[in-house]
Amino acid sequence: MKILDCQVDWREDVANDPRLEVLIDEIPDRSELRFEHEDRIWCGIKDGFVSYFAWSGDGNDGGYCGQCFEITTTDGEEVTLKGPWSSRAGCVNQRSFGPVVDVRLTDDPTVLERGYTFRGGALTLSAAKQAIDLADEDVHLERRLKYSSDEPVWLPARDGGEA
Repeated sequence: MKILDCQVDWREDVANDPRLEVLIDEIPDRSELRFEHEDRIWCGIKDGFVSYFAWSGDGNDGGYCGQCFEITTTDGEEVTLKGPWSSRAGCVNQRSFGPVVDVRLTDDPTVLERGYTFRGGALTLSAAKQAIDLADEDVHLERRLKYSSDEPVWLPARDGGEA
């Protein structure tokens, strides 16, 4: 995966956090990732690209309408996650995998131009920092604690100001 461009959607017209919108050359296939798990979170990282799920096994299979996801662990074991949940970067960052940053991803330059129809995704903090350096404005990533469990997340912020 190669990072080609980046912009920030400040979302100033709504009460939501700003998001990085990142153009990459290709979105890795899940079969290329090797997953680890810790405390119900399954996380795979390759070249800065991150994929993760929340899943604890039988009885925890209502996510994605019960769809099955085939993954390979770091030790080569094939595992089927039936109905995992999508989770969020803050949950991943409370484990030993991160830090990771939730972003909007695309491998289509026209998506970046029009600002919609991105794919939800995540990058390692290092890759997200590389991406934000490509933005056409003075911005950086700022660490914040969010939610009742103080999950560490990194959000775009204007240099010299708040996110």
